[in-house]
Amino acid sequence: MSSFDVDKAHFAAVKREFILKVDGARPILYSLDYINTVIYHLSPLEGLALSLLDGVTPVREAKSFFEALFPDAPVNYLDLVRAVDERVRLSPSQTGIGRDGLIEASDSPIAHAQSFDPRRFVINSQDYEAQAIDVKTSHRLNSPINIYPVFTHRCVTDCAYCYADRAKMDEMPLTRWREIFSEMRKLDIWLGAPDNGDTFARRDGVDLLECLLEHEIHFLLSTKAYVSKDDVARLVDAGLKKKVRGVIKRCVQLSVDAAQDDVSKRVLNLKKSMVKKHTETFLNFLAFGIMPKIKGVITGLNYDQPKPIVDLFYPLGARVFHFVKYHRSFHRHADELFVEPRHVPTLAKQFDKIRELYPDVDLVENLTGDAKEFPEAMRASDRQKWDSRIGCGGGWSSLGISPNGKAFLCEQMKMAEPFFVGDARVQSIEEIWQGQKMFDFIHPPRERFSGTECVDCEEFETCVWEKGRCYRDAYFSYGSIYHPPPLCPKNSRPGLRLS
Repeated sequence: MSSFDVDKAHFAAVKREFILKVDGARPILYSLDYINTVIYHLSPLEGLALSLLDGVTPVREAKSFFEALFPDAPVNYLDLVRAVDERVRLSPSQTGIGRDGLIEASDSPIAHAQSFDPRRFVINSQDYEAQAIDVKTSHRLNSPINIYPVFTHRCVTDCAYCYADRAKMDEMPLTRWREIFSEMRKLDIWLGAPDNGDTFARRDGVDLLECLLEHEIHFLLSTKAYVSKDDVARLVDAGLKKKVRGVIKRCVQLSVDAAQDDVSKRVLNLKKSMVKKHTETFLNFLAFGIMPKIKGVITGLNYDQPKPIVDLFYPLGARVFHFVKYHRSFHRHADELFVEPRHVPTLAKQFDKIRELYPDVDLVENLTGDAKEFPEAMRASDRQKWDSRIGCGGGWSSLGISPNGKAFLCEQMKMAEPFFVGDARVQSIEEIWQGQKMFDFIHPPRERFSGTECVDCEEFETCVWEKGRCYRDAYFSYGSIYHPPPLCPKNSRPGLRLS
């Protein structure tokens, strides 16, 4: 059975693509998705119910045990489990984890199923309610589930559209990063995708990636650098082809923005084209049975490149191509980088031709849909979009560590004080996460917003403290993080156009 059928399942377990744990005084469940992790806050009954499914104990025994513990439970055990499974199906992660549900079911015991100690899921109801009702703890986790390790701000290219600050910094040695990875494992943190600069720009870049693999941390390996066969061999030996928790395939992404040398040089700000190096890197990974995803950022400079890129890499064996629209870089920007309406017909024609010529290609693009321009101010009718926004993960569920150890919450902000929230050179992850500097940043008082709509807003606490607003957009639009972001429906000031 591929999905959870409460009437037929003899054995069941929580799929290994998900982490089930107790966070403070509540159970949480989250998907191992390095792009946009979906976090489910569970009730104590839901957490305990799931913890009884170990793949070995028959479901009927788990049901009997639960009902003996809670004879007056407001919901049937199987209905409780089925309800959580349905929640996951309705909101799968960006990489598709959860599309087929949360529960693995079988007629026979499930080998290698993850198991839990149900005693850890016995939670004091008063403590649970206190954490759930407090605006400062209802959304925020007691410890992060995702760490962004930025090993370097250096890169092998100088892309015109780069969104990173690229501030020059000293770089922590491998020994300290190794200690941080060990901390992550002790805190049950599985996600740690490198961001900003290109890891291969460090002389010990392969060593750092090997260390991530040795600690079984799930990450996306994304690069524009040339990667030799020897380097790929080292990564494979370290476990690059080994599935995370035995079920999740690691992804390699090769960033390619042009298939023509002149365009490559222009977009990447280089004197020499990277096209030949990119094809060699692709083949070096393919030689070990790893097919990189080809991802291109499309701007006003390379809007004619999607089809040439597919034409170049398809014969080499590429079958996955993702093309994304340029969004404003806050550190370097020119209006010519925007994809304008006049570019759309050319893009649409290319994508139609790709689908016609290469029907087996996995093609994803956000350039020819009905995406609207960034509004100057949100209309009242868009209130629902604002209320349903994902919110900020930085400081609530994720934490970044810069090359010199300074901790940050948004990879697109300036890498400078006062935007750092700790220092991993001298602090542990837990010390940073529970530190006063962190709390001061994510829970600013109203007085800091003097002169803006925020200061007298009746939703201030739930908006700023509970869910988190995009202080990045506020900062780059208005010069201050203590300002409502452009999309706030109560903000009357125009913001920057993002795309």
